[in-house]
Amino acid sequence: MNSYQNMTIILIFAMCIILWPNQGHATAESNRFVALHDRMLHFEKGEVQIVNGQMIVPFEKMAQYLYADIVKTEDQLKVTKNGTSIVYVYNTKETFVNEVIEETNAIQMMNDVLYIPIRFLGEVTGFNVEYMSSILTARLTSETYPHISNQDFINKVVKDRKPPVPVPSDKPIVYLTFDDGPNRYTSVHLQILREYKVKGTFFFIGEDVQRHPSIASQTFLDGHYLGLHSMTHEKKKVYANAGAFMKEMQTENGLLKKLTGHTSTLVRAPYGSTPHVTSSMRDLLKRNGYKMWDWDVDTVDWKIKEDNYQQIVKNVQVGVEKARLAKDKQIVVLLHDRPQTNKALPQIIEWLKKQGYPIQRYSPELHVSQNFWRDQDL
Repeated sequence: MNSYQNMTIILIFAMCIILWPNQGHATAESNRFVALHDRMLHFEKGEVQIVNGQMIVPFEKMAQYLYADIVKTEDQLKVTKNGTSIVYVYNTKETFVNEVIEETNAIQMMNDVLYIPIRFLGEVTGFNVEYMSSILTARLTSETYPHISNQDFINKVVKDRKPPVPVPSDKPIVYLTFDDGPNRYTSVHLQILREYKVKGTFFFIGEDVQRHPSIASQTFLDGHYLGLHSMTHEKKKVYANAGAFMKEMQTENGLLKKLTGHTSTLVRAPYGSTPHVTSSMRDLLKRNGYKMWDWDVDTVDWKIKEDNYQQIVKNVQVGVEKARLAKDKQIVVLLHDRPQTNKALPQIIEWLKKQGYPIQRYSPELHVSQNFWRDQDL
């Protein structure tokens, strides 16, 4: 072997060492996914990672998806599902399963978030866990819950991931927004939005978030945007003065942050921003990094009786078409978490899709100014 061949081998070997993935750290070569039965779960890009050859997921968020019991204190996080308890102790950084210390599959803290191996979490809580390499997905299933076969699931995911054929359309974007939750009608709306593969924007009331934390969490986990609608929704309290107004919003934001890890930047003032939101209130919103949304289409669904829900559908059709003819490029529709709106929502979505209106949730990165004060800084 001559010196040229030797040098070539050395260079190839060196490049292999440089390019070989370090299994002690997270790999980001491609996004990974997690499914529960027949549903892909919503995780932000990069939340599901590969570390030391294991797929790991945010522990608390995955526990919420499993509808596990979660008890969080200053000392520990305890998750219980199907008779199995998993405890992480913050001081000692130890993981216990049914009070026995776990070494191999220990929970770890990364960027202030607890992560756990998905296979370990699923199997100790009674789920079958299979990794489907063709779709980069770990799927959790249970014999007690009906689900399609692995191959049918793969086929479904592949079909869903195919980008839709773009349809030329000059129609404006429609934002479906829901006020006054969370409540039992919110859960129905979530199911409908899931079936139609549509994302919405929910303006929750803080006191109702305290009453129904699991519904608020599920709304966030389903990928909808959570906005602020005040803690109390009581006009005298919310609009007592600028400080009271800001406190109502920030208190609710702290509640959502603790529950979901999500910090909201979007406010919807109870009863609309005019005439209630004063200039000093608007200044405080801006100073604290908030935006404010009112609406283009008021469906008045809150005062329509359940038997007359078709009127809500008609109000959306008339209002959206009116906004389009007025050259509005983004149309915000006001709805509420009510039983009559539960009945109207499927027809609203079907009509919007048939007419070619794209439906989106609010995105802070693509903020659209929509407030009655015409304040472009909000």
